[in-house]
Amino acid sequence: MGIGTRHQIGTDNFASLPLVFIDIETTGDNVREGGEICEIGLVKTDPTGQRVLVDMNLKVAIQNSRNRSEDELSYGGYNGFNFAEWESAIPPELAMKTLNEFCTGCVPWAYNVSFEFRWLGEYFDAYELDWQGDYHWFDLMTEAVSTLRADFLARRISKLSLSSVGSYLGLAPEAMPHRGLAGARYEWEVYRLLPQR
Repeated sequence: MGIGTRHQIGTDNFASLPLVFIDIETTGDNVREGGEICEIGLVKTDPTGQRVLVDMNLKVAIQNSRNRSEDELSYGGYNGFNFAEWESAIPPELAMKTLNEFCTGCVPWAYNVSFEFRWLGEYFDAYELDWQGDYHWFDLMTEAVSTLRADFLARRISKLSLSSVGSYLGLAPEAMPHRGLAGARYEWEVYRLLPQR
């Protein structure tokens, strides 16, 4: 069970699969310290990554077992979490199943992909789900550093953040507070504007 255990999906027709850009917002640094996924943004594109096919935003209900305040859960407003807006959030298991269905047969991308992979892995294990997307997970940060290496070395791009790379490529700064769908769309815009190798 879990994210990394199915190695059959995508091996035969990898290059023809749609891409899915994933951005997760959380209420903490990790599950062990009470952190939870509170929002997931998803943008599915054609296999070239140039055209959006469909997108989705999932507000995920949280347990808040440590009774943290709204300010604590939102990192001081960083992720936009608030109790009122999350009253209609869906249960985490349903969110994971919905995400899994959305990502079926797609190649996943994220900025600092280890973050999304780790968090989704925890949830997929907890709910005994098997990942239905392609088993290759691609890191947009690595792609950016690789294709813009000379610009990083010349310090024309000062930080590794998604917003810094996006600004260098001509995008407006990433919107604050951080929200799932806005983040996934920003990832896609950066991907689309990176130089092709």
